[in-house]
Amino acid sequence: MAKQKFIKRVKGKLKIYSTNLVDSVLPFVYAFHKEKYTSIIYSHLKNIIQIVSPEETLETLETHIGEKKQGAYMRFGDGDVFLAIGQNEMMQKTNPALAQEMKEAFAMKGEGIFKSLAIHHKQYGCEKEMYVGNHLQNDEAVEVLVRNTFPYFVGYKIFSPVALHYMACYFPEKTNLFLKKLKEHTILFIGKEDTPVEIINDLFGPVPHIKAPLKNAYDQIDIIEANANEFLKNQHHYGVVILAMGCSGRILMKRLHENNYPVFYFDFGSLLDGICGHITRPWLKEKIDYSLLLKDISVRV
Repeated sequence: MAKQKFIKRVKGKLKIYSTNLVDSVLPFVYAFHKEKYTSIIYSHLKNIIQIVSPEETLETLETHIGEKKQGAYMRFGDGDVFLAIGQNEMMQKTNPALAQEMKEAFAMKGEGIFKSLAIHHKQYGCEKEMYVGNHLQNDEAVEVLVRNTFPYFVGYKIFSPVALHYMACYFPEKTNLFLKKLKEHTILFIGKEDTPVEIINDLFGPVPHIKAPLKNAYDQIDIIEANANEFLKNQHHYGVVILAMGCSGRILMKRLHENNYPVFYFDFGSLLDGICGHITRPWLKEKIDYSLLLKDISVRV
């Protein structure tokens, strides 16, 4: 019996070694094996993946910030995936360095890292108010997102990337409390160069604004990073850094987080466009009660 077990173990190891040898000598065989085993894992995982609801996501972030903990809320969507696999997205052209850094951003892990992915769908979890064009993904789009990113989320919760957006539309009073908490802790805004200073002051307080280009922000990311480091290196108390600069913001968070500043990086998203009066996304056409959302926050409503 022991001899049979030994022979079985040896055969198993020989199979692994021979497979590794063939893969290293013949790259096209390695590509086949990688695709085969990745597909097997994906077929099992896709049946158990569930996204955290927008409400639970926002509550989790509020608690984390309230406890003055470091970390980052990273809102990954289709644009980030396209860039990671070497394709352009609407506001950013890709290149090999960008693609590599985006993969590194997807791979971030550890306490305080809240990675989200735009996979609200009937299979993975959605809210009754969602529809295609309003945070709900169709079958084809969600398949692309999950298949290309699932290894980065194994063992981790997938948070909602539209927590702030959805809650602002359907639970503005609750979102108002979150925005007040965010404003209380915000120390820096890194975002689009055309964001009005009045809006920044209303939402986040009189904080510095490090400006990012409206398009192809990655082309200027070294300068933006240097400016952020110049400010944050003197930051000895806890604070929140708000980012609103598109896909490149995820890469910037990845870079800055490595410096271990006592801050939490919060990816604000396109709700800021709506507050500025710009309908840049279909969901912003929903009826949003800005008077409730921004009560006692903005003097302009």
